[in-house]
Order: sequence, then structure tokens, then C-alpha cells
Amino acid sequence: MKKLLFLAAFAFLFSCSKDEKMAENTGKISDSTVVIQDSVNSNQAEVPAQIKVEAFGFPAEVSGCSCYFSTNKEDFQDEKFIYIDDYGNNAYLKLDGKTIKIPMKEGDFDPENFNKSIKNDEFTITIKGKKIKEFDEVMMFEGTMTVENKKGEKTVTPIYGECGC
Repeated sequence: MKKLLFLAAFAFLFSCSKDEKMAENTGKISDSTVVIQDSVNSNQAEVPAQIKVEAFGFPAEVSGCSCYFSTNKEDFQDEKFIYIDDYGNNAYLKLDGKTIKIPMKEGDFDPENFNKSIKNDEFTITIKGKKIKEFDEVMMFEGTMTVENKKGEKTVTPIYGECGC
């Protein structure tokens, strides 16, 4: 058994010192492991670039009736909003580190199935949600917000928030 361990250790040292001598002679580091990945047979799908949706505070321009959404209930309670609009004039988002203001057209608003699509020259924002609670002048919603840029990059984010006065 000792002989077998000794031979294995000797073979390992010999193979390492051979690579080191080759590296000394050529001035290049030699690696005996070569990994070739066949992209045709790869199981990994390419992950498309995503747009970074960031939280921000209430813009000074928005007062009165508005819609404002966060990614979840906790962020909503902490006032970390990812979408705010002023009920028909402008929508605000923070995308890839920039605050974006998108002009809106007043449209029909179905409080049971909240759907909204707005766009500017760079982005298309689509919100789909459903009413989960209703108070006097406030309706709570949850759903998804899809942000897509003109390059075709897209991000889908869960939303939770409210519209009201």
C-alpha cells in the first residue's frame, strides 16, 4: 500500500515538474486542461440583457390623484416606488439609473382589470393587474409591469400598489 501511494505521489510530482519545465523553457504557462464548449449542443440559453428597474421617491410634480406601485407590499409600505403616474398626464420610472418621464394620454380605466400601456421614443411600459382591495377613494392593485426598450430588451417586474385621490 505504501508503495502504491509513493508511486502515485511520484507520478504527480513528475507530471507537475514537467509542465513547469516547459513553462520555463517557453516563457509561457502551460495548462494541461483544455475546455472546449460546443455552442450547438450547449444546454445554457443566452440570457437577454435586462433593463434595470429601480425604486425612487415621489416626484414633486405629482400631487393629488395618482397611481404608484412597488415590487411588493413591504417596498410599498417603505415608499420604494418603481412606477408613479399622476392619473393621466405623466408617468415616472427610474430605469438604468435615469429618471424617465413619459407623457400619457387619458384613457379608459377599468378598475377591475387594470391594464395600461404607455410609451415614448425609448421605452414601452405595459401594466397588467387586478384590483385586490377598494377603500373610499383608493383601489389597491397587484400584477406585472413590463418594460421594453427599442432594442428589444425587456424586464417583467411584479407590482403592488394603489391608485386614488
